[in-house]
Amino acid sequence: MGTGSKSKKTRDKSGLSSIVVIEPNRQMQNLLRAMLSNFGHRNVEIFSETDSAVTAMLNEPPSMVLLDWDAGPYTGRKFMKLIRHEKMYPLCLVPIVVLFAEARQKRVESALRLGAQAALVKPISPLILIEHINWVVSEHRELKLVGERYVVAGVSEKLDEESEKQQQLAAAREYQNEQVKAMDSIQNDVDRILTSTF
Repeated sequence: MGTGSKSKKTRDKSGLSSIVVIEPNRQMQNLLRAMLSNFGHRNVEIFSETDSAVTAMLNEPPSMVLLDWDAGPYTGRKFMKLIRHEKMYPLCLVPIVVLFAEARQKRVESALRLGAQAALVKPISPLILIEHINWVVSEHRELKLVGERYVVAGVSEKLDEESEKQQQLAAAREYQNEQVKAMDSIQNDVDRILTSTF
């Protein structure tokens, strides 16, 4: 083996040459590095803050980013808007998996609408993490340019459909509750009439 083979990056099991992790918590940083390393991801760069991560990624874009939504100095929402902007090419096309400390529907939806390929809630098991990484890689979720930013094709439409469905179900539940109350009221009237008759 000559020097040419040493200059090539070693690719891990999923085909990713490098992963950037943006995570402010030192313990979680070590945990994520260990999980990724155990599954063959050796080229992992850890950053505590989004600004230093973006600076490094502009020098050498990674194959994937794991982003803690609350990492500062600018939060996940601002980070996603910056990275997915068309002027950030080719960085704007890098797959991003967002990590949340807690599952709040609006925040998860926001991340997905802004171009995240997946969202996970901590604590994360090693198996779940690697399954999502492999899923994102194997799905090749197409990014499309909407205005000035890249988003995952079809995600906003699916979220809108789900939101509409949930609103319709809420209206149906409200109608059902009203009908049950009306039937109970009628039944009470019938019971009152029957008891007063006998």
